Amino acid sequence: MHLKPKRTAAVLAAAVVSLTSFGIAPAAHADSSSITVWLMGDAQTGWPSAVDAANKAFAAAHPGVTVNVQYQTWADHLTKFDATLAANNTPDVIEFGNTEVTKYAAAGALADLTGQKSTFDNSATWLKGLMEAGMYDGKLYAVPYYAGSRAVIYRTDMYKAVGAKTPPKTYAQFLAIGKKLMAKYGKKDPSFSAIHMPGKYWYAAMSFVYDAGGSIAKQVNGTWKGNLSSKQSIVGLNRFKQIETTLSRADKAGTEAEQWKVMGSSKAAASYSNGWELGLISDPKNGGDAALANKLSAYPMPSTKAGRYMPAFLGGSNLAVPAKSQNIALATDWIRDFISTKSMRYMVVDGGVLPNTTSLLYLVPPSNQAFAQAAKSTWFVPTAKNWVNVEKAQVLQTMLSDIATGRKSVVQAAKDADTQITQLLGQ
Repeated sequence: MHLKPKRTAAVLAAAVVSLTSFGIAPAAHADSSSITVWLMGDAQTGWPSAVDAANKAFAAAHPGVTVNVQYQTWADHLTKFDATLAANNTPDVIEFGNTEVTKYAAAGALADLTGQKSTFDNSATWLKGLMEAGMYDGKLYAVPYYAGSRAVIYRTDMYKAVGAKTPPKTYAQFLAIGKKLMAKYGKKDPSFSAIHMPGKYWYAAMSFVYDAGGSIAKQVNGTWKGNLSSKQSIVGLNRFKQIETTLSRADKAGTEAEQWKVMGSSKAAASYSNGWELGLISDPKNGGDAALANKLSAYPMPSTKAGRYMPAFLGGSNLAVPAKSQNIALATDWIRDFISTKSMRYMVVDGGVLPNTTSLLYLVPPSNQAFAQAAKSTWFVPTAKNWVNVEKAQVLQTMLSDIATGRKSVVQAAKDADTQITQLLGQ
């Protein structure tokens, strides 16, 4: 639904009060003398050089136009953005977490950037999962900014102890190493896991589903329907259950929250984790063990298909231009400068994040290369306007917990989940 301007004095006054309560000063953009950019605080602390480089490049091309960068927090940025939409006083550029884009694109709140795609650096090699996150109904509404991926973090000493001097290259090798680890360490410690895999870890489970050719949902004649009970999806869910049953003793009704503490306490030889978790495992301040600092490495989860990696969920951010911006062209130009190859180098080298393109993955340091390689093969949630309803209802977590605990068979749990997903996406 398109958000239409409301121009009565009472509504405008209320909007100004709403904006002021969030610390947002109403601004006039019509003279194009300034643009307002909303970025998360990560940019301020992690890669300020990228912001500076973008501002300098923009100033050179647009003398006299001021760039007002305002740093936001993940906790309230959407609430604040909603207030600016109601007041017709949006920022000109806004950063979204990649799963947040669809809602606003479907509502007509974002400018269509499809025609500008080829003008952005490295757009031909953007990470597939990050590009899909910014698209709705075949059009581009938010460009890829930076990414984060998952890979298997593992104890090199434990792997070597069972004869695995190098990481597994195939899924069969992955299973074989896991069984050896359980035989060596699991018999002595009933809480030990070859790989920590909690029952509700849906990001991991869906990697198995997509690797098998399945999906969470698919469009049929323009309507989204659950697809977890498809033949391919069932194969993937059964593989995930196999891992939970044979290689993991994690809580079958638990999540992956703070899983680095499990690795840090030597209760697992591996975990399927984000790149930023690597440092926490050996950080005593975060429940880790400093003695593990030189005993950790990572590898992309091998696919069941020879020579491939299992698709990983690609996290990260996208940049969009609100449709109500009075400076859409200028805002697009700033984004173009901010995600340029030059600025992206700062993000990767200084900030330690993954770039938005496969062409710059070589910049990622050796310690994080496993996550960079994993980013080449990814999956993403359905780009349905009501996807957020599925997440809020925790449909996938409930299904996986029912499977892991034996409350339901894989087939029944998947069918029940599909019914819910179809209903929620169609609301």
